[in-house]
Amino acid sequence: MKKIIYLNYGFVPESRAAISPLDTGFLFGEGLFETIRSDDGHPLLLEEHLTRLRLGLQKLDIPEPRNLLQSSEIIAELLITNHLTQTAGTIKIVVSRGASKANRADKAPPPTLMIRATKLDLADIRRRQQGMRALILPWRRDRQNPLLTVKSLNYLENRYGLREAQRRGFDEGIFLNQEGELCEGSFSNLFLIRDKSLLTPPLTAGILPGITREFILETAKRLHLDCQETPIYPKEIKKCDGAFLSSSLMEIAPLIELDKHKFNLDQTSELRTLLQNAFANKNS
Repeated sequence: MKKIIYLNYGFVPESRAAISPLDTGFLFGEGLFETIRSDDGHPLLLEEHLTRLRLGLQKLDIPEPRNLLQSSEIIAELLITNHLTQTAGTIKIVVSRGASKANRADKAPPPTLMIRATKLDLADIRRRQQGMRALILPWRRDRQNPLLTVKSLNYLENRYGLREAQRRGFDEGIFLNQEGELCEGSFSNLFLIRDKSLLTPPLTAGILPGITREFILETAKRLHLDCQETPIYPKEIKKCDGAFLSSSLMEIAPLIELDKHKFNLDQTSELRTLLQNAFANKNS
């Protein structure tokens, strides 16, 4: 079966899709992306993802593609065409500044828009939800870096961090900022559990404002759970009862180990189940 994607202004077979070799997204990582989960043909938190994408485009001064307004219709067509209406899927939206012939920042080429929908590997997601191991990475991030708040195509530090963690036998790598505060994972946000309270690093620690992270914060408030956005240091991990990671695709995945400290998943299962049920209700 041919996979169909949307590129710029039309649907094309993935095998025939091409961008210009002068596209600044390819040359310099100048662009943004969003990864969205779909269940049975329903994209989850789509408007929230599009809002973050638009804010990022404004920050990078990249013109919004006119056809981004039709994202919902385009995604619906892709899910139907690629037979993803009765299963879980992964939707990727990518916007780059586009092809520049003059290699000058003052030129304004039309932006490139790509939307792709593929089947989500649920077996891999279930493995993660059984428990993950995370390593604190050995270098530190600058919390003042303005690009940490956008999901940039220049994702090299995150990819490098994930490979470094995997090379050492872990599933995820956790960044610290220059003050030594816990930040986020290479593809996830971090939550700790202490005395039935949720703790998560604040945006000011230098993290991406995760869509699933925000959903968890809103859910905790609705369920009257204590949830604090507060600076967290590695020495505090051993005082916590548990921890989990969040992302759009895996939603919630508990940590069985963080910074050499091991957690008993049974100790925090009740709280995690409450949150996981909120995802199930959202997905229904």
